[in-house]
Amino acid sequence: MIGTVLLLIILDIVNSYYLRIWWQHRDISILMTKTLATKQGLDWSELSRESISEVKGVVDQAFYFFLFIVLINNFFFYAFYLRKKLWAQGYVLFYCLTTSLFAVTFIYEGPILGFPWYAYNIATLFIYAYMYVGVKLLKYETTDIAQPEPVIPARETTEQ
Repeated sequence: MIGTVLLLIILDIVNSYYLRIWWQHRDISILMTKTLATKQGLDWSELSRESISEVKGVVDQAFYFFLFIVLINNFFFYAFYLRKKLWAQGYVLFYCLTTSLFAVTFIYEGPILGFPWYAYNIATLFIYAYMYVGVKLLKYETTDIAQPEPVIPARETTEQ
């Protein structure tokens, strides 16, 4: 159980790092700034370089703060998972499942950030799926729920 949480924390930190690189590589903040300017009726060519840079910085910092909040949220649930709370186990199960599906989207996108990013996503797809199955199968060992007693059919006695 401790190994699962440590692996989840390491993967979360690496995911955040790669998502930050992906964000910068795609220059999402400029795309969002252009979209915002267009919706506000502003002509992109009228904006100064400083204004664009400032708005881009705000959008970048908002995304990085979002990643930080996700990490803190996950650490909260991991701490309670270590304390064997069923509701935290449900979060870990859901998180492992959805993160493995999220890795598929980056595999589909291809190795735009190089082969390490692509290989990492392939590996995490299987790691998260494996952790999902492991946490699911070890439900009683990873929570404080009492395991039900096995039902043993009574033997019939034969009269002679």
